[in-house]
Amino acid sequence: MITRITIVSGKDESNIPKVTPEQLFQAHPLWARDIEHFGPWNSVEDECRTYSTWLSGARAGRPIAICGSCFSSLDVAWRLNSMEDLPVWGSVLAVEQHTGRGQIRREWVSPPGNIYGAIRWPGIAAGSPGEFRPVWARILPLIVGYLACRALKDIGVEVQLKWPNDLLKDGKKIGGILIEERESTIMVGIGLNTASAPEREQLRPDHAVSATCINTEEVQLGPLETWIHFVDYFKSQFDSIISMQEPEDFLKILADQLVWFGEEVRIVDGPKDVSVGRICGLSADGGLIVEKDGARHTVYSGSVMPL
Repeated sequence: MITRITIVSGKDESNIPKVTPEQLFQAHPLWARDIEHFGPWNSVEDECRTYSTWLSGARAGRPIAICGSCFSSLDVAWRLNSMEDLPVWGSVLAVEQHTGRGQIRREWVSPPGNIYGAIRWPGIAAGSPGEFRPVWARILPLIVGYLACRALKDIGVEVQLKWPNDLLKDGKKIGGILIEERESTIMVGIGLNTASAPEREQLRPDHAVSATCINTEEVQLGPLETWIHFVDYFKSQFDSIISMQEPEDFLKILADQLVWFGEEVRIVDGPKDVSVGRICGLSADGGLIVEKDGARHTVYSGSVMPL
């Protein structure tokens, strides 16, 4: 699968941050390794564009645009999309974020060394006549979470999905997923703690589990090499999920892989009548089914926490 890896640096008056291969090299030891591995980087100027580029490898193919320190990789992705420079499955990988967006737009700590990526996701076909929104579209965060867990397992990292959009390793958060949609365009933002994680006091009390990072002395994943694997895996597996099975069948498979499946949990900021319950599955539209006092309830919002 051909990938066009490009470092993008905004010119004057551009909303895209300025950066050079040398600055990326100096940002973090893992970035230094990736920049050296995928080099040499050749400068390519285009007077018609509002940004300069350094290109590694192929000049054609699905693009991965690396950018410097920015507000959010999603912001850069939307900017490139507005210039028609980000095709479906094209993506942005930022070295650092100032105001990375988490669940319910909460700011997420984003130092260099971790993965802050955004992918332009393919559109999902319209549903049945009279259906307000196709089921596959409604459960897209769960699909992306499932694929992220599988992609990490593919490289030796065991991860579980915490409903609806967090990634956990050994019960601690290593990443999250945020989906933004404007008209018919879908952007999927993914953050992964590869090199570092926020301290407990930086997280919302009683709303967030402790965080950790993926890398250990034995495992050292670079941001760029890992992101390439992610995008390749997503592209190769997504179509088979939505074309070869029904949503209900996929959700049954996914339910078994949810963290704390079959266990009692707390639901924070969820339905008033369901603050505690046992996770027992997913509804046909992606809601979390919990059992309380012998009755089953479907939860569509809230933070799931262990007892």
